[in-house]
Amino acid sequence: MVIREYFYNEEKETLLIEFSTKEDGDDFYRSLNLDLNIIKFYSPNIITEYELNEIDDDFISELISEYLKENDLPEQMSW
Repeated sequence: MVIREYFYNEEKETLLIEFSTKEDGDDFYRSLNLDLNIIKFYSPNIITEYELNEIDDDFISELISEYLKENDLPEQMSW
């Protein structure tokens, strides 16, 4: 999995993640828009709203992995 971009919107309390799987290659990406409750539920660690400004690629990868255990992959989108 390649994390392309992520951004936490403090006002809306949402985390936008753009990523690609191995199957997507460089031609496609996928997008998740997770609200704070979903982030907390699937987070590999206990996390507060304030800590979301300091997350890194490792956290995002683990969050996506946990999320995908119970949810389908988002649809592919082309660049």
